[in-house]
Amino acid sequence: MSESIQPGSTPHPSELRPLLETDRRKTVEFLGRKQEENIYLLARIASDGVVNEESVAHGHFYGHFVEDVLTGVAFFGHRKGFVLAGDDQEFLRAAARLAQGPEADWIILVAPRVAADGFLSHYRWLGRSTHLNRLQDFYTVRAETLPRLAGAVRPAELRDLEAVVEMSEQMLMEDFDLGPGSLSRDGIRESMRHKIREGRTWLAEMDGRTVFKVDVSAQFNGGAQIEGVFTRPAVRGQGVASRSVAALAQELLTTSAFVTLHVDQHNLPAKRAYEKAGFCRTGEFRLVLLQTP
Repeated sequence: MSESIQPGSTPHPSELRPLLETDRRKTVEFLGRKQEENIYLLARIASDGVVNEESVAHGHFYGHFVEDVLTGVAFFGHRKGFVLAGDDQEFLRAAARLAQGPEADWIILVAPRVAADGFLSHYRWLGRSTHLNRLQDFYTVRAETLPRLAGAVRPAELRDLEAVVEMSEQMLMEDFDLGPGSLSRDGIRESMRHKIREGRTWLAEMDGRTVFKVDVSAQFNGGAQIEGVFTRPAVRGQGVASRSVAALAQELLTTSAFVTLHVDQHNLPAKRAYEKAGFCRTGEFRLVLLQTP
C-alpha cells in the first residue's frame, strides 16, 4: 500500500483510507443495507475481521468517508480480486485512482453494475487490456423458495483432490474463455487443497464417479455464496446441476438466511438449472478480467 494512505494517516477527503477494526461497526452497517449483494464482503469481515495480517485469504479494505459518514467500500483481495460496494461518484473516482496506484496489481473486478460502470468511467487503463468484460446475473434463494429435488452432495475430501483440480481447471477455462496452458495447475491444486480442508468444496457422484463440483466462496449466519459450479460434459442436460445446487443450498440454509451466486448473462443452460433449483434473479453485476502475460 502507498505510504500516503497507511492506516492512521489522514488522507484528502476525496480519497479512500484503509479501514481499521475500529471502523467495523460502520462498515458492517453500510454493507448490511444491501446484504445480499454485499454477502462476500460481510462474510469476509465475519470470518477474518476488517484487518487481519495473519490470514492468507484476506486483503485490504478501504473506505470513503464524507464528514465521518461511510459512502463506499473497496476490497482488494489476496488473489488480486477487487470488489466494490457503493455508487457515490466521489467514492468511485477515488477507487479508480487507488486501483491505478497503490493497488494497481488487481486482475479481476466483480461489482454491481452501477458501481462497476461508474468505476470504469473514471479508470485510466494505462496500457492494461481486458480479457473479459461481461454482465453477470445475480441469483438468490431462500428457504421458502427452495424446491425439494432428489439430489445429494458431499464435502470433498483430500482423496478427491486430483478430480477436483481437473474439474476446476475445466470450469475456469470454459467460464473465462482461456486457452490451453493459461492456468497453473499447481496453483489450482494449492487453492483447492485449501478449500477442501476448510470444507468449502462439495461434490456429487453418479454411478460411482464424481460428476459435479461447487465451492462455497462466502458464508456466515447472514448468508452464503457459491461459485465454481461445474458439471462434467458427459452428464449435462440430465438435471445434475439443478439437483446438486439445490442440495447444497438446503445444507447452507440451515445456518444462513439466503444463498447467492453469479452467472454469465448469456449462459442460458446454467440459468435454467439455477432457476429450477429455486434461485431467482435479484440483480446485475459486472465482471472484468484483465489480460495477464
